[in-house]
Amino acid sequence: MIGILNILKPTGMTSHDVVNTVRKTLNIKKAGHAGTLDPNAAGVLVICVGKATKFSEYLMSGDKEYICELVLGKSTDTQDSYGMVTNKSENVSVTMEELNEVLEEFTGELIQIPPAYSAVKLKGKKLYEYARQNIQVEKEGRKINIIDIKLLKFNGNSALLKVKCSKGTYMRTLCNDIGNSLGTFGHMGILIRTESKGLHINNSVTLEQLKFLNDTNRLKECLIPVEDIYELDKITVQPQHYDRLTAGNAVDAGINLISDEIYVYCRNKLIGIGEIKDGKVKIDKMLI
Repeated sequence: MIGILNILKPTGMTSHDVVNTVRKTLNIKKAGHAGTLDPNAAGVLVICVGKATKFSEYLMSGDKEYICELVLGKSTDTQDSYGMVTNKSENVSVTMEELNEVLEEFTGELIQIPPAYSAVKLKGKKLYEYARQNIQVEKEGRKINIIDIKLLKFNGNSALLKVKCSKGTYMRTLCNDIGNSLGTFGHMGILIRTESKGLHINNSVTLEQLKFLNDTNRLKECLIPVEDIYELDKITVQPQHYDRLTAGNAVDAGINLISDEIYVYCRNKLIGIGEIKDGKVKIDKMLI
């Protein structure tokens, strides 16, 4: 079994919990997520199944889209609604015009300081490990890109935002920083990831739906072929080269082309991703 699943992660589960549930449901050993979601967040969690796990790094590098709630007037130690309140404004006086102006300032390439309660590593330890021990550390800023940010709803105390951004962007830090720029405090309320690497929440499946489709032998309805997401040129190798090709040997490519990455098919199936050089093709990532 090999492919990609677009799972609708519920709140209350860690990304690792979801992966374990997928393994048990499909009775497989090899599966992994391509980009974690906090336990309190919901939405698209991309799961790589079987040898598709070799593509997890590529899938994680894709842009993300979120719907998040910005709550004004309070900041917390975790920068979300589950943390301890660290600062509070008695009166919040922010207009929609002021908010839109600040949102424009947060569009484009930015340097973001990751939150203290995060899995970012510093000197071999995760930041949340320092935070739990009340150890203050100097966190290095990371470059992110806020591709687009839209204000969907605003009532004076909270705002609903739609954000398209690069890998590694922390929505709760974005909410915290926007609050500071507005002259008050801010933290993140709800968070839903609506898209990851082109996989949209409208086409996601719940863990219950996954079990139903697997039990009724309809898994193909939700198991996405790798080549539908990771787009490369394709070549077909003559059937007589199958054994040598799958053994990891270079064989005649049958085409005058130089390519670092190309899908290689043989005997009507995808064998893997290979490299073409001097008229020969060799598999680098075997998918069978």
